Amino acid sequence: MLSRVGAAEAALYESDEPPAETVSVFERAKALLVTALPKGGVLLAILFVVNAAMGLLKAKALAHQFGGGPELDAFYAAQNLPSLALNFLVAGGVIGPFLPLFVGLKGEAEETARQFARTILTCAIIVMAVAMAILFVFAPQTASFMAPGFSGAEVDLYAGLLRVMCLGQIVFAASFVLGEVLVAERRFATYALGDFFYYAGIVFGALVLAIPLGIYGAAWGVLIGAFGHLGIRLVGIYRTSFRPRASLALRTKGIGEFLRLMGPKMLSQPMGALMVAYFASLASTLAPGSIANLNFASEFQSVGETMIGLAFATAAFPALSAAASAGDKRAFKKTFTASLLTIGFLSTCVGLGLLVFGGFAIKFFLSGGAFDATDVAQTTMILAILAISIPFESLVELFARAIFATHNTVQPTLAAWAGFVIGVGATSMISPVVGLAAIPIGYTTCRVVQLAVLAVALKPRMARIGGASRWSRTLVGDRWRDSQGRQPLPAGQVAVLAILLAALVGGTAFTAVQAWSHSTLVGQPQTTPWARAGGTRAPVIITDPNASGAVSSAGPSASIDPSAKPSSDSNVFAMDLYQAARPDREADFVGEFKDTWCVPAAMQTSMNIMSAKPDTTRDTQAKLFDLAVSIAGSSNGGSDPDGWAEGLGVLGYGRFQVDTRATMAEAIQVVVKQVRITQRPAGLIVWYGWHSWVVSGFTATADPAVTDAYRVLSLRIEDVWYPRHSTIWGDSRPPDSDVPVDKLPRDYKAWHQGKYIADREGRWVFVIPIV
Repeated sequence: MLSRVGAAEAALYESDEPPAETVSVFERAKALLVTALPKGGVLLAILFVVNAAMGLLKAKALAHQFGGGPELDAFYAAQNLPSLALNFLVAGGVIGPFLPLFVGLKGEAEETARQFARTILTCAIIVMAVAMAILFVFAPQTASFMAPGFSGAEVDLYAGLLRVMCLGQIVFAASFVLGEVLVAERRFATYALGDFFYYAGIVFGALVLAIPLGIYGAAWGVLIGAFGHLGIRLVGIYRTSFRPRASLALRTKGIGEFLRLMGPKMLSQPMGALMVAYFASLASTLAPGSIANLNFASEFQSVGETMIGLAFATAAFPALSAAASAGDKRAFKKTFTASLLTIGFLSTCVGLGLLVFGGFAIKFFLSGGAFDATDVAQTTMILAILAISIPFESLVELFARAIFATHNTVQPTLAAWAGFVIGVGATSMISPVVGLAAIPIGYTTCRVVQLAVLAVALKPRMARIGGASRWSRTLVGDRWRDSQGRQPLPAGQVAVLAILLAALVGGTAFTAVQAWSHSTLVGQPQTTPWARAGGTRAPVIITDPNASGAVSSAGPSASIDPSAKPSSDSNVFAMDLYQAARPDREADFVGEFKDTWCVPAAMQTSMNIMSAKPDTTRDTQAKLFDLAVSIAGSSNGGSDPDGWAEGLGVLGYGRFQVDTRATMAEAIQVVVKQVRITQRPAGLIVWYGWHSWVVSGFTATADPAVTDAYRVLSLRIEDVWYPRHSTIWGDSRPPDSDVPVDKLPRDYKAWHQGKYIADREGRWVFVIPIV
C-alpha cells in the first residue's frame, strides 16, 4: 500500500518538466504564450469577433430601420419566450452533460458514441417541435406575462412576431446538438460561424424583407438565419465521421446518465433567458424604446463576453472533459489554470475598454436614422454598467464547464439559481428608485454571485480527480490542501486577482453613480426633458367680449398676436391661438415627417401653440409617435387619437380626452367651447378617422365662454398633411386656415374604418382639452 501511495503521489504531483535553469527566456515566453493562448481558443475568439461584427451590423440595421420604438420593442419581446423554451428544453439538456459523455463514449466505442448523439438529436427536435406548436397557438395569451406593458395593437404585433420566430427554434434545436458534436471533434471554425449566418439572415430581413413586410421582415429574417446557423454546422459535420440520422435508440449506453445529468442542468440553463424575459417585462413598463435600447446594450456587452469567456472556455472544455475522464488531475489543473488566467486578464481589459469607449462605439455604430440622441444616451448608460459584468460572466463560463467535466450538473444549477434570485431581487428593490439602470445593476450582481458559488464548488471536485477509493481521495484532498498551504500563488495569478478585485470595487462605485445620475428614468410613461421647452405661453384672457379690441394677456408679454378678439361686428366673436413665424421665432405649425405620423405631428403642433418656444424637429415628432403608440397602440402603421390625448397630459400640457357626437354640428359646438374655456387647442379626426387636424381658433356668433346660444361660423385649423396633395381629398390647407363650417363636410367625416369600434363607428370624433 505504501509503495502504491508513493507512486500515486509521484504521478499526481511531481513534475517531469526540465529544470527552469535549463530553459531560455525565449522558450519560456513561447511556452507561456502557447499555454495562455491555445489555438482552439484563439480561433474561436477571432471567429467570435467576426460574429460580433455581423451582430453589430444586425443591430445597426434594426436600429436604423425601426429605431428605439414600439415595433422593435415587440420584436425583442417576441424573441424572449421561444428563446426561453429553447434554453430550457434543448440547450439546458445538451450543453454540459452531452460533451463529457460523448467524449468518454468515443474512447470506448465509436459507433456507440454516434448512436448516442443521433438519439439526443432526434429527441431534441421532437421536444422542441411540440413546445413551439403550443406557443404558436397561445401566442396572444403569453403577452400578459412576457410584456405586461403592451396593449391593443402592440399585443397583436407581439403575437404575430412570436409565431414566426417559433419556427426558427426547431431548426436551432438541431443546430445546438450538432454544435456540441463539432466541439467534441474540435471543428471550431464551422461551430463558431453559426452565429455569423444567423445574424446575416436578420440583416437580410431588416434591410430587404422589411420594405414590403415592415417589422415582420425582421422576424422572417430570424427564420432564415436559423437555417443558415444549421447549414454551416452541417458543412462541418460532414467533414467528420458522424452522420446525422433520425434515431430513438433509448437503450444506448450513456442515455441513462445523460438523463440523470440533464435534469439539474435544465433548471440552470434557462436562467439567463428567464432573467432577460424578466428584464424585458420590467422595461416594457418604462419609457418607449427601453426594451430595444436594453437589447442593443446587451449585444455590445455580449461581444466581449463571447469573444473571451465563451471562446476560451469552449476550447478548454474537451481537454477538461478528457482529463477528468482519464483521472489526470495534473492535466485538468494545468488546462484550467491557464484558461483562468487568460480569461480573467483579457475579459477585464475588454470590460474596462467598453466602460471607457462604449458611448463612442454606440454612437458610431447605431446613431442615425430613427436611432436618435436620446436612444444613444440611454443605451450608453446601460452599457457602462453592463461592462462591469464582463469579467465575472466570462469566468462563469469556465468554472461551469470545469464542473460539468467532472460529471456534475447540480452545483452549476445551484449557482445559477443563487445568481438569478439575488439579481432579480436586487433589480426589484432598486428599480423604483433608479428605473432602467436597475436592470444592468441586477444583471452584474447575478454574475458576481454565480461566480462566487461556482468557485467554492469547484475546488473540492478538482481535488477528487484521480481518486479511486476513500483513502486515495483523502490522500489527494490532503495533499491538495498541503500543497496550497506551502506554495505561494504565482505572481501572474496575484495580478489577475488584484485586477478582478479592483474591477469589482470600481465597478460597484461607478454603477452606483450611474444609477443615481439616471434616476429620472423611472416611471411609465415619462415626462421627457423636451416637454415645455422654453416655458409656457401666457393664456389669452377676454376682459369684455362685447367691447371692440378689449383683450389682455396674463404674463410678461403685453399682447398676443393673433389673439382672441371681437370682430367689427359686435355679434361675432373670433379667437385664434396660433402664432405665425416671426424673425425671432418659428411658426407653431409642423407637418408630419412620415405619412403615418399625423397624430404625433398634431401633438407637436398643439404643444407649440401652448409653449413659448416652438419645436419643429423630427426627433421630437419621432418621440411623440413612440409615446402615443406606447399608450394607445398602433393600427396600420399609425397611432390612435387616445395616444394624442393622453400623451399631451403625460407631458404636462393639461388634460385632454377623445370624445364623439352623433352629428358634426354638435361636435363642433363642443370643440369650440373647450378651446375658448381652456385657452388650449383641440383636434378633429377627419377623413373617416384616418387623419388629424389641429383646431387653434374659431369664429362664432357669440362668446362660448359666457353663453351656449352661439353658432359656429368657421374654424381655424392646422392640417399636418400640408403641403402634400391627397389623391382622394385634394390639396391640403396651409397652416391657420379659416375654414367655413359649410366647407368642413368635405373632410370632416364620421368615423368609419375596417375595424369596428363601438363608441366611434358612425360618429364624429374629436380631441378636446378639458379642465
